[in-house]
Amino acid sequence: MISTLKIPALLCLLNAGLSCSVNRYLPEGEKLYRGAEININKASQVNTNTIEIRKSLTKYATPKRNRLLFGQPYKLWWWYKIKQPKKEKGFKNWLRNTLGEPPVFISELTPEINSQSMQAQLENDGYFNSTVTFDLPAQKNKWKLEYTATVQRPYLLGKTAWLPDSSGVAKALAALPKEGMLLPEGKRYSTKTIKAEKDRLSLLLKDKGYYFFNPDQLLSYVDTNNNNYTANIYLSVNESITAAAKTPYTINRVIVRTPFSSFDPLPDSLIQRLPRQDGIYISDSANKFNRSLFPTTITFRTGQVYSLAEQKRSQVRLNSIGTFQYIRPQFTQTAGSVDSMDVTWYLSPYRKKKFQTDIGGFTRSNSYSGGELDIQWANKNFLKKAHNLTIKATGSFEITPNDSLQYNNNWRIGIEATYSIPRLLMPFWTGLNLPLIPRTYFPVSFDWIRHTDLYTEKYLHGRYELVWNDTLTRQYRFTPFSLTITNTANFTHSYLGSIPPDSAFKYVLPTIIIPSLGFQFILSNWGKKKHSSYLHAGVEFAGTTLGIIKGNHGYFSTKVGNAYFMQFVKAGVDYRYFLKLNPQLTWASRLIIGASYPYGNSPFLPFSRQYLIGGANSLRGFLPRHLGPGSAQATDAQQSAFPQIGGDYKLESSTEIRFPLAGRLSSAFFADAGNIWMKDSVLYGKEGQLTNHFYKQIALDAGFGLRIDVSILVIRLDLAMPFYKPWQEEGQRWTFKDIQLGNKDWRKQNLIWNFALGYPF
Repeated sequence: MISTLKIPALLCLLNAGLSCSVNRYLPEGEKLYRGAEININKASQVNTNTIEIRKSLTKYATPKRNRLLFGQPYKLWWWYKIKQPKKEKGFKNWLRNTLGEPPVFISELTPEINSQSMQAQLENDGYFNSTVTFDLPAQKNKWKLEYTATVQRPYLLGKTAWLPDSSGVAKALAALPKEGMLLPEGKRYSTKTIKAEKDRLSLLLKDKGYYFFNPDQLLSYVDTNNNNYTANIYLSVNESITAAAKTPYTINRVIVRTPFSSFDPLPDSLIQRLPRQDGIYISDSANKFNRSLFPTTITFRTGQVYSLAEQKRSQVRLNSIGTFQYIRPQFTQTAGSVDSMDVTWYLSPYRKKKFQTDIGGFTRSNSYSGGELDIQWANKNFLKKAHNLTIKATGSFEITPNDSLQYNNNWRIGIEATYSIPRLLMPFWTGLNLPLIPRTYFPVSFDWIRHTDLYTEKYLHGRYELVWNDTLTRQYRFTPFSLTITNTANFTHSYLGSIPPDSAFKYVLPTIIIPSLGFQFILSNWGKKKHSSYLHAGVEFAGTTLGIIKGNHGYFSTKVGNAYFMQFVKAGVDYRYFLKLNPQLTWASRLIIGASYPYGNSPFLPFSRQYLIGGANSLRGFLPRHLGPGSAQATDAQQSAFPQIGGDYKLESSTEIRFPLAGRLSSAFFADAGNIWMKDSVLYGKEGQLTNHFYKQIALDAGFGLRIDVSILVIRLDLAMPFYKPWQEEGQRWTFKDIQLGNKDWRKQNLIWNFALGYPF
């Protein structure tokens, strides 16, 4: 009992000590401000949530009080303890401003102004005739402001109409589509909504050629009716609007300047001498670009009505090429014309050729960590057509603390060349009307990997891939042809001596070839909105044509040359959902479903295509290679010899609550669940196969993590604990009864640390 009382007693002493220490520093007659309370008294017809109303008023309750710990201003204590240095800069000044904060006194308050601002906010939200009062009572010598908002019945929007005006711009505004209108009858009145409607109308008008029109040139009049609590909105065009703002413009000339030394317009005499491509004048004094590049990216043409949407479309297409680091359009009124404009695109290209060397460390999902050296050469304007040619050489080493792999360090040497073209190389469709420039990729790579105590692997991979977007958030990837060849050789005597006769190891490392085609769909709905999501779905077909031509007679029975060809169908979905509970708190969740059907020549998916589970970006309470498939657990020999411990099927879900701690430091509580399974029993026996009882083999874990945002990346440390181990006997799989935090061996087996870069999803 005595030890139990020590903690609260210590806190009380600390609280009293801080209070006394701070009070003796305060100037005579000054009182510390202890914050504000906002009380809401609603009329019976107010249905708005009290929390929502209070939130809209809180921003006017300034200044903010000093931060408190156990009810005391701990940062203020540091402010007084570290005395004001003589110099404005220096370590002591930095330390004082970092650990401490200046006092906020009652004398600094402006409650009259604050209450007026709150009252104005209520009226802006439609609560006309509402009032806000304030009081400053002292409770136990602690001064705290109390605001009381008396909120009256809100006014609703009535009809919205245009005041009579015979001008062309007024007629154009009145003719704009009503779809998407933000001022429907019956909606609560809000000045914010009225402003948003003006912005919407202005943007729509700009697509009709009104380049110089802006929302400030729209006026709104409010007519309130106290009898039925409605507000009619009348819109009109400002009488002082300029002639240019009332005029719809067409495009006269389209000019490209790359590179450029100033934004001064070119003389007409010089423009007329410039070479043209599809009507576009091109000023490229260094002759860096093929002229055909610009008509495929810039969509403006002579005689076309100006459109803001078309302007943005050209900017996005130019940016998506990846060749220009600076893009700016400039619109100038054509000399001698009142309704046409010249548009000049100022383009500053990246350096054409770039040589880059990177040295760094990494952690992989298979529990390996190591270092890597990359040497890369890139040409961002190959053949002067914005084609991109990249050649990268890589050398790395990998080690792991995993007991079964601790002597199996990996050495890797690789080279990769990628050639990409800013258009779709396919018959019947070039993708010219897409919002982003589509691309065709031709990557080819070769990797040599030495598993020190086992064998050498060689990978040769190449593919032909088409990538395009039909909106800014939807991307498609079609791979008409992909080819992967894997060869394993140079087995060590210790590895050969460890293979049991007539075992599944004979299926593990033959030379294989994977000819396939695939399709992927990616939907990214990111942003600062309350709800955001990400969806990645894909399917791959391998060995179908070769199977028809060559046939097969069972597992690994048919070859092409000296390699067995693989046959399978594989499909998967990765869905992520993010909910902002408030500006500081995010709930993030992920669901992964993967399925496949190996057939013919293939008893299971090739190891390079298998689904993996466990580790820093998966189930964080389980080490990679130690979970599944199913209720099986890979033996030390399998973990050592198999390139991966994976499966033909996968079900995985994760959820976590992310919240800030201090400065760049944030945290999360998380939980993960899932497992992998095999179609056949060849590798791991029947325990690894997918059955109707798969739900009994779902592993569970939970934990806590720290994240440090250092701007260019996020450093993450997660601590997790497994709660359900599917390889244990049924009835023994839950781990709660076995928790022994004081046992070193138990902690080593059950408290799993994960260090990684970036968020898990």
